[in-house]
Amino acid sequence: MQRCIDYIRFNQESEGFEMSSDDEVDISAILNKDKTADELIQKFLIEHNLDSVEYKASDLDYSFYPGTRCLSNYFSIKDREELRRVVIYLSSMRAAEFLLEPIDGPYSLEHLQQIHEHLFGDVYPSAGVIRTKTAAKRTEFCLPEYIEVAGKEIFDRLAKEHFLRKLDREQFIGDLAYYMGEIEALHPFRTGNAPTARLFFIILTQNAGWQVEWSEADPDGFLEADICAIDGDYQPLIDVLEEVIYPKE
Repeated sequence: MQRCIDYIRFNQESEGFEMSSDDEVDISAILNKDKTADELIQKFLIEHNLDSVEYKASDLDYSFYPGTRCLSNYFSIKDREELRRVVIYLSSMRAAEFLLEPIDGPYSLEHLQQIHEHLFGDVYPSAGVIRTKTAAKRTEFCLPEYIEVAGKEIFDRLAKEHFLRKLDREQFIGDLAYYMGEIEALHPFRTGNAPTARLFFIILTQNAGWQVEWSEADPDGFLEADICAIDGDYQPLIDVLEEVIYPKE
């Protein structure tokens, strides 16, 4: 259970948040099966006066609200910091739910879409939907018209390599770094790509006989290494993974 909490803490820190004691209590309640994610999310929405907001579908469902950096959401939140706080809580509860009962799958782009929808479906109408707009963050990601073709190539290659099973540690880490870089460059969604990819790779790693010690991971180090991997330099990501990958207990 502690490893799951450590992962969610890492994920929150990657988004610029520090896990609160209340969040940790709620996450532990899900992992202990004392509460469900649905129950805690509903409680959160009531406490923040979001439960009665009526959402109306529009042409903006997959776009940012005009004049904002807020993606269209079920609560019509147009303040970026408020939206980030809502997203981090709701997605953290869904991450705990996922780690308790993972969405195992065919290791495909569709699998990524299922994970993304699970994490962000409480907030965004566009959860699980492949982006149709260009995206960049210090470097340009895959053009939207090529995402499905490029995604199929990545996952077909992964399947041919038997999902990285039966590899020694050095080879596993090197191959894992490569595929993490490929998925980062694919960047299939408007938002929430990093946490979606992390959960995907947690399942892949565990099924290959390894595990990640998130308590030893540095969010800033991972971010810089991911950016290098997009540009084809995998060594920084290999170095980061060397510090946190261990045989599965």
